[in-house]
Amino acid sequence: MLKPTHFVVAARVTLVLGGLAVAVLALGPFQGAERMVGLNDKAAHAIAFGGLLAVSFLAFPRMRRNDLAIAALVLGAGVEVAQLFGGRSASLLDWIADAAGVVTIYGASMIETVRKLVREQGDKTFAEIAALDRRQARRRPAVAFAPAETATAEMLPAQASFAQRAARHFPVR
Repeated sequence: MLKPTHFVVAARVTLVLGGLAVAVLALGPFQGAERMVGLNDKAAHAIAFGGLLAVSFLAFPRMRRNDLAIAALVLGAGVEVAQLFGGRSASLLDWIADAAGVVTIYGASMIETVRKLVREQGDKTFAEIAALDRRQARRRPAVAFAPAETATAEMLPAQASFAQRAARHFPVR
């Protein structure tokens, strides 16, 4: 029976094979090979890194899209640096083409998020939506200074320190 995890496995295999293909084409002696399929250099960079990002979204469903996009940009920069040392021509414009492909796919992936916000919370401001975010409730506010609590009669047993609870059970004679 086909399960969603099968798509994840297939996407991971595709990502590895696609990454290897991009590495071989970018670092090997195949400069200008993209012209055989009717692409220029910049379009090939954008399609390659956009495609890798799209597949990585499916290959790693629990990772944040931001992190995957940053990883794709770092990979593109790494390829350009490797080309510099490998006897090929490295270009900032090639990395910008990589970034254009990444930004295109990332932007397309955000469309569904915006659609969901419009459907579920279209009448609220972004500040109100952020206040309702359950993930924010888990975070504790950073406290620079917390005043020491004094032992009071109203203090619940769970709030008392170990020493205070022990003093109640074993009074000094």
